[in-house]
Amino acid sequence: MTFSKSAIGVTLSALAILALVNFSIYQQEQQLANGDIVVFQLAPVDPRSLMQGDYMALNYQITNQINLANDLENHDGLFIVTLAQHQLAQFEALYQGQTLQPNQQLIQYRVRSGRVKLASNAFFFEEGRAEEFAKAKYGEFRVNPAGKLLLSNMLDKDFKRI
Repeated sequence: MTFSKSAIGVTLSALAILALVNFSIYQQEQQLANGDIVVFQLAPVDPRSLMQGDYMALNYQITNQINLANDLENHDGLFIVTLAQHQLAQFEALYQGQTLQPNQQLIQYRVRSGRVKLASNAFFFEEGRAEEFAKAKYGEFRVNPAGKLLLSNMLDKDFKRI
């Protein structure tokens, strides 16, 4: 059986894409397992999102402080948080190359259409658990050294995982 050069090219391309996708998944799994924990206080969320399906729309209190320190043009950047009790993030400043203290962390953000966005703006959960997640007050994230966030859990007012 012979294969044409185009069939071999398509097969090699497909294998390369699968390898890249699997490597990306591996990196995210490693970040969830080993990343530093950072907790953000939630801003009021749209209660309709809980009623429309098994997810909740997310917004974070800290984005208001980033808005005040920013020009709100579309861009990506980093900001510094100081970690308080329960790893709760407190906005410190936009990152401009300053040296971080041991209790500080860099966090990536994006500004799109005049709104500051952090990692995820929605949290999906199992069907029938909307009432539990309506009590969420904090989002727990895992952050890598570059400041990339992955949402790992929702926390209640006592910082307990829901």
